[in-house]
Amino acid sequence: MISIIGGGPSGAYLASLLDDEVNLFEEHSVIGKPIQCTGILTHNIKELIRVDEKFIVNKIKRIRLISPGNEEYEFRLKHPEIIVDRYKFDNYLIDLARDNGAEIFSNHKLRDFSVDKKIKLKFDGKEVETDVLVGADGPNSLVARKSGLLNGRKYKIGHQYTAKGEFDRETFTVYFNGRKNYFGWVVPESEKVARIGIVGDENIPELFQGFLNRVKVNKKDFVECQSGVIPVFDYNSKCCKDNIYLIGDAAGHVKSTTLGGIVYGMRAAKILSSVLENGGDYDKLLRKKIGRDLWLHSKAAEFLSNFGEEGWDEFIKLLRKTDLGRFNRDNPFSGLHLFLKPSLIYFLMKQRLK
Repeated sequence: MISIIGGGPSGAYLASLLDDEVNLFEEHSVIGKPIQCTGILTHNIKELIRVDEKFIVNKIKRIRLISPGNEEYEFRLKHPEIIVDRYKFDNYLIDLARDNGAEIFSNHKLRDFSVDKKIKLKFDGKEVETDVLVGADGPNSLVARKSGLLNGRKYKIGHQYTAKGEFDRETFTVYFNGRKNYFGWVVPESEKVARIGIVGDENIPELFQGFLNRVKVNKKDFVECQSGVIPVFDYNSKCCKDNIYLIGDAAGHVKSTTLGGIVYGMRAAKILSSVLENGGDYDKLLRKKIGRDLWLHSKAAEFLSNFGEEGWDEFIKLLRKTDLGRFNRDNPFSGLHLFLKPSLIYFLMKQRLK
């Protein structure tokens, strides 16, 4: 018996891949809600599942970067990225899991577990025995915490609202203000609705109000709040112990540059499905297959966080000489050659030596 805690994309996708007897437990009564995600999927999602139009709300063809001094750089994506309805997307994956024979239990919040010959899971008024426990239970994972796999993880705070307004439906806009570890975004669902948010380390409510002024959105236009904490990837963290495994946000499988984690969480689920059925060192395979890319994202984010206002203004100007439309956001190593321009190299070296 394999028990998965969490019915988000990572947990549901894992359940759709396993041939063993699988129980999936989701703490909420409705899978896919509440939403705590911007919902952008890169083209690489097609390597994992068939993309169904029923969960797509929009397709992004361009990305616009805006510096603190309002320097802009816009580039066209080689492959459009999709904006999903998380409720429909999550339930599409849950249906795949159900079709694969998994038992789905909603409104089942894990309260505790103990490990002996078997793992005993404790829910409200119910205990379940299992051979394998998988934590796909988000950034505040109880499975990670109780098993000692949380490892002092760090977090960022994301604050997002769906809001009404006038938007370019084909362009995802990212704003920088020079503050360390901070950026904001406008992700359109249509010409009339967008997901507007920021992420950072502290003072988020105060910064969010300033961001709304910058993008000219009023609180009266808010439709729905979609906020939460986001784990910071740590290359050295362990994701398994005995018969306990972590995937997705519970394992910190998040890109530090954009803080997106759906595709990488599902990739981790695919790796784990192979380990559970064929054996292997899960941590070693994670580092080999996705760890290098996530490590590069973390180093890039660490470097970018120190630019400051003037640094971001200069960087955006220099990027205009680069075609980032050929850059694969899920495989950053494949696009490093795009930055091998004398002016960019000089700028990056100067920033490194500050």
